[in-house]
Amino acid sequence: MALGTVTAPHELRFDTGRVCLDLLATTHPGERLDSVEVLRAWIAGSGLVPADTALAHADASWLVAFRELRGRLAALVRGRAAPGVPAYDVALARINELARAAPPAPRAVPG
Repeated sequence: MALGTVTAPHELRFDTGRVCLDLLATTHPGERLDSVEVLRAWIAGSGLVPADTALAHADASWLVAFRELRGRLAALVRGRAAPGVPAYDVALARINELARAAPPAPRAVPG
């Protein structure tokens, strides 16, 4: 995106070079992850899954979880990024807790 240009409020950005920063970009200039459908589009567009991956099982709980992750990332990136600062330590601990969850197991689907 060129300097000084603005995307439409509904457009998703994937121009930061890092998935975590692209996730943060979903809050500026306003909330862009405002539905499960948009979250599905963001997940596919970010490259977290192959573009043709069906995400029909994604539901409102995913939206809540992604927003929480985004909020914790914001505390690390935008806040005072230093160990020993309570907000930083809490955010880092929660992100690590979320990352410890086992990845989903591969599964076969018809088609």
